[in-house]
Amino acid sequence: MAGQEVSGELLREIELKIDIRSASILIIPKQDEMNDTNMPKNLHNAAELFLRVGMVNAAETVKKNVAQLLDIYSNNPDGKSNFIVGRGNVCWACGHCGIPKGGGGGAKTNQNKGNNHNIQDDNDDDLLYKIPPGPCNKCGETEQVNWIKVTTTTTTTQTGVLDKTKNNNNAKKEEELPWIETPPLSEEELKKKKEAQLLAKRKEVEEQVKRALEERERNNL
Repeated sequence: MAGQEVSGELLREIELKIDIRSASILIIPKQDEMNDTNMPKNLHNAAELFLRVGMVNAAETVKKNVAQLLDIYSNNPDGKSNFIVGRGNVCWACGHCGIPKGGGGGAKTNQNKGNNHNIQDDNDDDLLYKIPPGPCNKCGETEQVNWIKVTTTTTTTQTGVLDKTKNNNNAKKEEELPWIETPPLSEEELKKKKEAQLLAKRKEVEEQVKRALEERERNNL
């Protein structure tokens, strides 16, 4: 992992911005990593590791990707929006977290099958130890990657009814959620986006020039 020179204040600022909820996204070790006590357990640990070795951009990438995922879930995706759904992985070369290039054999768009993608077929950790993760969808890394597992905790009463209270007598169950992300823009969509950004920037400059001219005229009165 190649590091970069950064100040302690910057590292601290980035660390404070890392969402603590990223700790609920677990990292699945490979078979030869099972007994590695230094192996990060979750994406919060991963971001901290990147910061410790000076890979600030990678830490920022983890923070950004997790934030994008949490934003999607916070809006209660209904299956009508265009998302890619599947299992994600984390790349130790660049920090990217997301569905592998080519989908990793499990990604689907909800345009094809709504929001019905079921990851139960591959949610057994023992099975994931045998399935190689990657390649990274950002840098193409194939070796320094691990599967990740998005988890959430639900609480149910003894009758099986969902209970949002903090009653310790109720059973808590960890459930796995799929990784969801927005598909990349097509060339045409990228072109339109750039054109809209240039137009907005041009209007902003024109407004600044207009205000400057009006201010000059007032000062000359």
